[in-house]
Amino acid sequence: MKPLHNLVELPAGKTIADVLPAYAFVNREYRIGTQAVVCAGCRKPFTAVRKRRKMIRLYPVASFMPIAFDYPLCGRCYALYLRGGDDREALLVAVDAFSDGEEASQ
Repeated sequence: MKPLHNLVELPAGKTIADVLPAYAFVNREYRIGTQAVVCAGCRKPFTAVRKRRKMIRLYPVASFMPIAFDYPLCGRCYALYLRGGDDREALLVAVDAFSDGEEASQ
């Protein structure tokens, strides 16, 4: 079955430099911008209770220069990712929509 999102997971044992040539000589990271204030999965704001637990990093495939986007996940959404199966697919659909700037459906 074809996934409902445009995200591709790196194969096991591979790095981004192995897959995308633009990243072959990257040895430092420079962070610009501010972190998202909401979870990329559920779109709920981070608080003292709902904290950032993990990041999903997206790399544009067609990019001629190395650039990456980090999207934070709360603990609940990270647990869905770890659970795998349909839960993971649903989370990845939500993160893909978040990266495209789409609003969450209620």
